[in-house]
Amino acid sequence: MAIDEQDRYFPEELIGYHNDESKMPYYCYLFELKPNFQYDVKPQNIVLAVHKMLNRDLGEFGFDLNADRGKMIVNVNLVGKLTLTPSEVALCQQFQVKLFNLLLKRNLDKLHEEDAHSRGDGSAVFNYLLIPALGSRHDLSIDWRCISSVLYQKNAAFADHSKCSSAVHTKNGLVCHCMIENSLVFTPHNGFLYCVNGTLDGVRGDTYFTPKDKESVTYKAYYKEKHDISLEYEQENLLCGKHIFTVHNNLRRCQTQNKKEPSYSSCELPPEICLIMMSPISISTIYSFTFLPSLMHRIESLAVASNLKSIPLGGTTNVEIQAIKVLEALTTKECQEELHLESLETLGDSFLKYAATQQLFKTHQSRDEGLLSLKRERVICNASLCKLGCDRKIPGFIRTEPFDLKTWAIPGVPCGFSVLKEEQMSTSGKVYTGRRRQIKSKTVADVVEALIGAFLSAAGEVAALSFMVWLGIEVNFEIVPYTKTFVINPGMHVNIGYIESLMGYKFQDASLLVEALTHGSYMRPEIPTCYQRLEFLGDAVLDYLITVHLYHNYPGLSPGLLTDLRSASVNNDCYALSAIKAGLHNQVLHLLPDLHRHVAETVDKAEDLRLVETFGWESEANLPKVLGDVIESLAGAIYVDSGHDKETVFQCMKPLLDPLVTPETLRIHPKRELIQLCQQENYTMRKTQISRHADDGLAHASVAVEACGVVHEETRSAKNRKLAERLACKAVLKTLKEILTADS
Repeated sequence: MAIDEQDRYFPEELIGYHNDESKMPYYCYLFELKPNFQYDVKPQNIVLAVHKMLNRDLGEFGFDLNADRGKMIVNVNLVGKLTLTPSEVALCQQFQVKLFNLLLKRNLDKLHEEDAHSRGDGSAVFNYLLIPALGSRHDLSIDWRCISSVLYQKNAAFADHSKCSSAVHTKNGLVCHCMIENSLVFTPHNGFLYCVNGTLDGVRGDTYFTPKDKESVTYKAYYKEKHDISLEYEQENLLCGKHIFTVHNNLRRCQTQNKKEPSYSSCELPPEICLIMMSPISISTIYSFTFLPSLMHRIESLAVASNLKSIPLGGTTNVEIQAIKVLEALTTKECQEELHLESLETLGDSFLKYAATQQLFKTHQSRDEGLLSLKRERVICNASLCKLGCDRKIPGFIRTEPFDLKTWAIPGVPCGFSVLKEEQMSTSGKVYTGRRRQIKSKTVADVVEALIGAFLSAAGEVAALSFMVWLGIEVNFEIVPYTKTFVINPGMHVNIGYIESLMGYKFQDASLLVEALTHGSYMRPEIPTCYQRLEFLGDAVLDYLITVHLYHNYPGLSPGLLTDLRSASVNNDCYALSAIKAGLHNQVLHLLPDLHRHVAETVDKAEDLRLVETFGWESEANLPKVLGDVIESLAGAIYVDSGHDKETVFQCMKPLLDPLVTPETLRIHPKRELIQLCQQENYTMRKTQISRHADDGLAHASVAVEACGVVHEETRSAKNRKLAERLACKAVLKTLKEILTADS
């Protein structure tokens, strides 16, 4: 479901006014570009100049861009201030507007006109400078000679090269040899742009060469035959040129790395077919500028995200985390970047569930599990989280689309998508709004959970709670004494010594053990309650503890892998198998013959479970839910008895769940694996059909996949829908894998 159209936010640090002629000093940030791959063109360092200092997180940090050949490592450092005259500012603006227009192939028919910025109308634009730099961080200077290349065509009309000893003929007329050796040229006969980085001594129009799959021919003959161009100055040396670099979205993940780039290979150009667009400008400068749209998109995104990095902690104190962590929480998978919210969403979801659960458990001690679950759902459901997020204007921060070079605003040129307007934020500072878009309510809820995860991972539980309170979720971790519903002799009902030795924990109040192991069917005057409340609490506590364990123990995980690990570890099947391995099925208090038979049958089929792990999706049996429930209720009992000591809970429950899943031992849920296979092989997965037959009372699931024109369908039945669907997916997977293996 989509919410109403929402503004997208832009950072005030990068915005200015179209006719701004302020003489304020610029804050300068050095972009050092360092490739981790071999290439004959080395990037030039670039300086970002802005009127307002960026958030301090952006004063010194680094990140990677994806290039054709590998990673381009970007280091950003605040290097000081720079004061420019209005004419110098105008020159820098003209330079970047023209070069970006050429690289992005925009407005090529208007390149001879006065640049757009100087015809300003007073509207807000991206107002920053990207300046070629010479030297290193500690010995930095502006490359004014390169910047002046934008004036070449204007100045060329007044230049006299007739007496120059090394002049060559171009479309611009007679030009000094040095002015074309480092230039950006346009060849009208084919509409291409080239970077010229030298002259080929001895290679002239009358020199023979061998075109691909053709006989040897002179360049003069080749151009006549191929392009119907008659070279008049065949004695002049040809130029060494490269096709202008293609600008990519360098933030896109998994970009294919190529060892060869034929489109960028060198070619020989007769000077007389070249129209010089900019000179002198090195190929290194041009190469660096191809990365700047992606680089600035990341800077822009971080600058916007920094508005959410600090929230009140009460009084005058603020909780603050790094902007990059906030950006991770704001970036959806649809952006197709290596950075996205799934891991933080998983972490935040588990913490939100835990925080809300313990709050309800301690404040509503007379309420049963069913009512507590309804109350929790109202707090953590997507609709509630979306409303809270919208109230705090979070949708404007969310990134839902891949970076699009077509809509990237060249600094100094009016934004094509909308008029930018100022808006004051409740956190700090202001942003500019523009480019309205619709966002799904679930996306807003996911981002809210991811932001909770961001504050949790970066600054701990107090910070995450503070963010939740700022949102409007009233929770705390104050310990409230647990009201006992009965006083008994616990040892008369359960084997306290066995269970305490099993978990390595000595209960202060062993009656909690009785409550944790009592099924709802076990009705006795001295035991008037069952395990459901403790199960409600323990479910959330275990979920959170296992998620935190996975998140911190495997920090390099891809976001999707954390979700898979959590799913394989935190589920009723996993807990039920753990209960059987530990012998807890003999400790459950109940009075249901059917349940007794079901448990006995399950144990008979699992005699060798002590030799294998309990996580994953291998079981094809319908495991008794009560066995998974008691694992959760025992976790809840220890949590209450230990005074809400989560570390004690984890250390006591871990032996029952060991070995915990790892990235190496993970087996993905069959449904998720089937979806991934269909995406990879371009198969079509049809909607799963679920039905329940009156004659057998079983759930029947039919899963169908169309692969290469053939439909593969499998139907499986089980006592519950989820198991039936899992078994059907598993069967279809087996068939498709066999076909793929046979074809290979």
